[in-house]
Amino acid sequence: MSATQRILKIVEPAIFGARWITLAILLAITAFLAWQASQLQPNAGWLKMVPKEHPYMETFLEYYEEFGGANRILVAIHNEEGDIYEPDFMEKLRKLTDEIFFIPGVQRERVSSMFTPNILYVEVQPTGLSGSTVVPADYAPTEEMMKQLRSNVSKANIIGRLVSEDQRSAMVVAELLEKDPVTGEAIDYTAVGQQLEDIRAQFEDENTTVHIIGFAKVVDDMTDASTEVVAFFALTLVMTGLLLWLYVGSFLLGMLPLVCSVAAVIWEMGLLNLVGFGLDPFAILVPFLVLAVSVSHGVQYVNGWAAEAASGLSSYRASLATFRRLAIPGTIALITDTAGFLTIYLINIDVIREMSLNAAFGIAAIIITNKALMPILLTVTPIRDPEGFQRKQERRNAIGDGVWRFIARHFTRTPVAVVTLLVGALVLGWSVYMYPKLQIGTVGEGQPELRPDSRFNQDARFIAGNFGLGLDQLNVIAETEEDACIDYELMAEIDRFAWHMKNLPEVRETMTLMDLSKLAYAGLSEGRLNAQVVPRNQYALAQATALVPTSSGMLNKDCSALNIFLFTRDHSASTINKLVAEVKAFRENDKSTDRIDFRLASGNVGVMAATNEVVKDKEVEIVLWVYAVVLVFLWLSFRTVSGVLCVAVPLSLVSISAYGVMASLGIGMKVATLPVIALAVGIGVDYGIYIYAQLADGLRRGLSLEEAYYQTLRKTGKAVVFTGIALGLGVSTWLLSELQFQADMGIMLVYMFTANMFGAILVLPALARFLSREELKHSGQDLMAGAADTEQDKG
Repeated sequence: MSATQRILKIVEPAIFGARWITLAILLAITAFLAWQASQLQPNAGWLKMVPKEHPYMETFLEYYEEFGGANRILVAIHNEEGDIYEPDFMEKLRKLTDEIFFIPGVQRERVSSMFTPNILYVEVQPTGLSGSTVVPADYAPTEEMMKQLRSNVSKANIIGRLVSEDQRSAMVVAELLEKDPVTGEAIDYTAVGQQLEDIRAQFEDENTTVHIIGFAKVVDDMTDASTEVVAFFALTLVMTGLLLWLYVGSFLLGMLPLVCSVAAVIWEMGLLNLVGFGLDPFAILVPFLVLAVSVSHGVQYVNGWAAEAASGLSSYRASLATFRRLAIPGTIALITDTAGFLTIYLINIDVIREMSLNAAFGIAAIIITNKALMPILLTVTPIRDPEGFQRKQERRNAIGDGVWRFIARHFTRTPVAVVTLLVGALVLGWSVYMYPKLQIGTVGEGQPELRPDSRFNQDARFIAGNFGLGLDQLNVIAETEEDACIDYELMAEIDRFAWHMKNLPEVRETMTLMDLSKLAYAGLSEGRLNAQVVPRNQYALAQATALVPTSSGMLNKDCSALNIFLFTRDHSASTINKLVAEVKAFRENDKSTDRIDFRLASGNVGVMAATNEVVKDKEVEIVLWVYAVVLVFLWLSFRTVSGVLCVAVPLSLVSISAYGVMASLGIGMKVATLPVIALAVGIGVDYGIYIYAQLADGLRRGLSLEEAYYQTLRKTGKAVVFTGIALGLGVSTWLLSELQFQADMGIMLVYMFTANMFGAILVLPALARFLSREELKHSGQDLMAGAADTEQDKG
């Protein structure tokens, strides 16, 4: 007795012998997990996006308490009718500052605007230096006060930072903590985003516009779009259901794969909540990936059941026969999928690890819902008119016979097979040529998860166009000795580094302790312009730097670490790579003293740099692990080199070409897109195992390669073609989504569904033409042992 027969002997009684008990248990578990899924909450976290073990992030976390993080909110308010120095506008700015200040989770000592006490100006008076807050304590919205504010702003060096260059806009900058200091609970980014929208509605009118950017706003916008994602999800379900109905000729049969697929998604979401996770907005498309894999397996099963029922078997016997033929190959494919998704867990970024477990839960659930629940449901599916059903299925089978015969006749013969493999080699060559052009990280400006014309990206362009700073900043920490603020050599070196970085085209502006200290020193030197330098005298340097408090986030308490702000023009991969390379080059080659170390990195660009480096370092390793897992399971399944090659070659061709497609379309490899390649492998394995197992079974029965493949196409090939087309059409609706990353994933999924279909249908038989016929016959013999039992039963 083969291993397959032993497994089936154990499993069959539970599924078919005690089907009502098993069905009741499965329904009870589904109901429980549905309740769990209903408790699932969005769970975004800024630190979840951080690769905490990366050297940059070790720097970031080490100085997090002193210099803050990079999870900022920027709110700009713009006067459409004039400048900011109008009483009504200033009242709006004052109230706006208060509203931002009291948002739960805001680090209040780091809130900055014209109205906060940490924004000061210094001026030279005949009696010496004089300074105060930009907005005085006796502020009142009067015309006289407006004139004073205009003067104070010009002295405070905040034009370009908190006041726009044309002085028609003003900015409020805040930083969010990871946990609310009052409640101790994690920040609800969706609630913060909604509060920001309420603030926008409160202050925006025909004369005033409000522009908001920040991670919290991105999460809120993506969460708002989740309704649209659910709508597209439902539309895909409806389209797939209608196509299934047309395909199998029965509404009931057409709905079964969808019902079981939705059950798999319910299990996935319920398990996710059960183990204590939420649904991260960046993983919002994973449930559909699970649905796609489940539909693929469900179509195979329903198609097999319909063929068996059309041969005269009862519903029960048809389900049993289909189970024996498809259960083991399908389960092997799903275990391979699960292992493939789990390899992504090797990337030590919390959001990616959650995504990995999320997908693995879903794929594992499919094993239960497709290999246990569906067979049971099919045993009780009525066939009211067996003869009529048989005639209907024969007519449907005959529709594609001409196409299947054409493919089998040509693609299993040498001339067409050679051309097919040559085309595959050309595609492979093009993909290898395009691979170096694939960007790791974001491609282009703005928030890549949202459309270029989204409100967020419009606001980002407004702020970038009117202020010297924006959301994108790279912070470099200058580590040195205690009391470095009074050491000319060290301060001059920091100033020289900032000047070097400021002259790069990728940098909009820089800000360091020395920028403010130079202004203070000039003030102490009677306002002389040539005094805006780093003073060489130790006491003068101490006097100038003492005016900058540690609450500014520019220095720590003993001045042994200084925060250098680099405001970048964007956060594209090319910009990040250039800046990181320049910092490293300066540190290695241009540094004039060994008493200082410029450590990368903080700021949102620093986090992106670390993430990009981790993804780049792990990407090849992940792909190798995925393929190692796939090859091991293929070998265990087929036990021949020919069997492994027939599935692995089309699979690798499609997944490698996916990189070329991403590079051509300008889609970067990042957190949101990383699971797609794993999905490509998963779908390809499913198609390949089903096709090859049936082909090898035909060869063992003595059929020629052409006839064996013709029968394969009639049994499983048509289901593969249908699945590729149906799912491709379903996800094509994603191109209309307001989420850019959903539209990008729609393009990639359409490509991978159809490319894997063509790979399994056309490349696999062409490759089989040149492999050992004896090896092909003996490949996967154990997998189809259950089908042999069915044939004996029929006999």
